[in-house]
Amino acid sequence: MLKKARKEKILDLVNHSGYVTLEFLAQELETSESTVRRDLTELDHTHKLKRLHGGAESLESLRYEENVAEKSVKHVAEKRLIAKKAVEKLEDGDVIFMDAGTTVAMMTPYISDVGNLTVVTNSVHTASELLDRQIKTIVIGGVVKATTDAVTGNVAVQQIMSFNFSKAFVGANGISRDGGITTPDDEEATIKRLVLGQAKKKFILADSSKLGKIYFAKIAEFDKSIEIITEEINDLHSNT
Repeated sequence: MLKKARKEKILDLVNHSGYVTLEFLAQELETSESTVRRDLTELDHTHKLKRLHGGAESLESLRYEENVAEKSVKHVAEKRLIAKKAVEKLEDGDVIFMDAGTTVAMMTPYISDVGNLTVVTNSVHTASELLDRQIKTIVIGGVVKATTDAVTGNVAVQQIMSFNFSKAFVGANGISRDGGITTPDDEEATIKRLVLGQAKKKFILADSSKLGKIYFAKIAEFDKSIEIITEEINDLHSNT
């Protein structure tokens, strides 16, 4: 089998199953594991799949999620535009929640001029940035998820339940009319869902690469009770 055809077959197998082992791929392709390793490494470098020890994971997996470092360098211009739009929603005296989404984090440099603002966040990184700008900040306690910098768990849930927010700004990995607003991690989805429920006004911040995608855990239904802020001009509720 030619290299190009072999790689296409690998992608088909990985995307169909979500995760496959090195041994399985070698058997299916009737080739050596060393050859499959090289193919997987090349496919990983071109962002076609995620190379793991002993196998590979589909980037189309419902539970796959990039880490903060990977997310922060993608769609930067779009995220800045979205962040600026979000900050325009703020008013003097607001008590807001900013979750650990990388687009939400980009609001931080633009909110210094908003008077008498209190920010509650479950992002360690965002909390540090806010404090550097002398913005009143409350950090949610709990377990820190290393890949996304998000605080989750029962302690976080209990603390958030004791608060009410004038506005909540939450990130999402997928936005779809059929699938709703989704994210790969169920614990993060629990936090996001709870935060939206505690807020008078609810905002989802997501660049247009998230539109039409569906992930494992649902944050909320796709409806007009939640305003979606993206770099797109058109009304998402009419064309997503």
